[in-house]
Amino acid sequence: MSALVNYPRVRLLEPNAALTPLLQEILRNCDRRNVRYDRPLVHFVINLLSLDPQYELFMETLSADRRNHDDFVEACCNLLADDRSPTLITLRMQCYFLDNFFDKEEIVEKHARNLQAKTFALTKEIIDNDVITKDEQDEVFNKVILDIVINMGLGNPDCKDVIAETMRALNSVMSRSDKAKFVTLDRKDRLMALKDIREIVAGIRIFNKHSGNTANGMADLPKIIDQSHESTKSILQITLCEIMDKVNLLTSALNAAIAYDLRNRSIITLLPENITADDFETIKDLLAMYRQHEVYTRKLIDELAGIKLSIDGCKQEYEAKLLRIHEAVQYRTAIPTDRVFPKFSELTRVWLQFQNFIFLLSEMNQISNTLTSLTERCASFDDLAYRLLGESQIQTDVDRLNKVSSKRFVLPDPKNCEIVPYDESMHIQLLKFCLWHLAEGKGLLMPGSTELGVCRVQKEHFLFNIPEPVSFFDEEPNKYFFKIVETARKKIQLICLLNMYDKVQSSYNAPRSEGFQMKITTTCDQEVQTDLHPVPSNIDREYRWNVWDYRREAIRLANIRTKKTTSVQTLESSRAIPKSTQIYLGKPQTTQTRVSRSTETEQRRQTGLKVIEPSAPSPLKVYALTLAQTSRSAFNRNGER
Repeated sequence: MSALVNYPRVRLLEPNAALTPLLQEILRNCDRRNVRYDRPLVHFVINLLSLDPQYELFMETLSADRRNHDDFVEACCNLLADDRSPTLITLRMQCYFLDNFFDKEEIVEKHARNLQAKTFALTKEIIDNDVITKDEQDEVFNKVILDIVINMGLGNPDCKDVIAETMRALNSVMSRSDKAKFVTLDRKDRLMALKDIREIVAGIRIFNKHSGNTANGMADLPKIIDQSHESTKSILQITLCEIMDKVNLLTSALNAAIAYDLRNRSIITLLPENITADDFETIKDLLAMYRQHEVYTRKLIDELAGIKLSIDGCKQEYEAKLLRIHEAVQYRTAIPTDRVFPKFSELTRVWLQFQNFIFLLSEMNQISNTLTSLTERCASFDDLAYRLLGESQIQTDVDRLNKVSSKRFVLPDPKNCEIVPYDESMHIQLLKFCLWHLAEGKGLLMPGSTELGVCRVQKEHFLFNIPEPVSFFDEEPNKYFFKIVETARKKIQLICLLNMYDKVQSSYNAPRSEGFQMKITTTCDQEVQTDLHPVPSNIDREYRWNVWDYRREAIRLANIRTKKTTSVQTLESSRAIPKSTQIYLGKPQTTQTRVSRSTETEQRRQTGLKVIEPSAPSPLKVYALTLAQTSRSAFNRNGER
């Protein structure tokens, strides 16, 4: 997808997380009013409407008022409710185109995924089933033939002639021994072999068709592509002509209703009696809708031209490969597989590119038809436009610009602007519409003239369709920039039409014209190479981002302090005290080692037969001695016995 489409797509179609509460309220109000809506369209409208600072949704200095939120919700719901208004239809077109404008590679991948999903079960049966008997082998190759026909687009798989021709082509590639070897391969190798068989067999059938042999059921893709291209080109050109008829009518009607007050540097609106100011604004919105349709149709025409170049190159390659294969097999009775089979595979790849072109053209037709159907929903305002036109003639853009082709911009003393000649390589801002008409006409789309010259301001280029306002713009360019931004805030369909999203977003904090200055987006092509790890990684395993983790840790440590450690320091108590006091150093005290004391009742004994005599007499000996003395005393006192 081109950068012009892909970059706004991410910012405008994705939901804004900051506006989720308002989104839910908008959806509830739409349901209450029975308003039909699409989620991407709602996101698109919300993201564009939130760029208006009057709702104060992203103000940093002001607090968002609830009343502003209610006004924002009401504005979104009112915009979504008017289903036939030019404004909403323009927004629908922009949302649809941003979401569906195709990338060629994306379309091809999408088709490949869809085809793979349809044939997944068939392919799985081919590569997963175990084959033992000859009947099972034949059944597998019947499925292989169906797989080739469906994946390569070789015809209707229900046609017997298509199946028979594919079978003959397969038999010319694989013998009975090759088939037996195929069914013995493992799952991965069998899948790779199946892909090679598809390309070779399809290439043989394509070559047979080109050579005049029977090729029933095969479509002539080069011829079909040429017809599809011409049909798509014709449809787009007819659509563009119808759009330009509407554009010329509406532009001429608006041009007939305005006059230039150059003295007061303004545009005056001259409305007939039966036309109101609201009708005039409706015509301007209607012109914006058709201008948007014109832009998208021209994009499709440009893409079609690029596809045509690719088709022509592919056709030349197709003819060249057919010629090489024809030369290789012309004077041979047997096909040399090492030389011809790769050529068949290359021919099949070109055939698949033809199929991809068909899907691209089909997708392009689908986008064009959807855009046309959206514009047809709009209520008809042709009668209103003709009444506003009055007696004036309908003019084209070329007729209108030819009136000022002889004039040129003149700035005797330029202050902020520079007049340069037009170059096709220039990127003109505001889609080449006149800056002064957009600013003073509040969204009036009048094409600018390149013949007058190009006004360059801050490296950006702008056009005018009359020379006098250039001097006004040179004095105060920011004044006119602010008026255009203010108009885009009110008419949000102009933001995508004029590609002004960046400018409107960067101007959000400047809600008033005082001090307003347009910020110019500057880009440059630059290549930067960085080291793989410019900063050494420092991962703190103990880091916790949640404060509740620290609170739980503090509670756990507080509980540990009330516990008792009965032995050595444990892992759970390692953080209970500071690291410097977690280990108490030993002190030189005698009580640190075990010593024998007199109060101990258990005597220590050493191993062996050595007996240690006690230092004091045993109590038994003391008792025996006392008993002997008592006996002797008794004999002496009583005499002999």
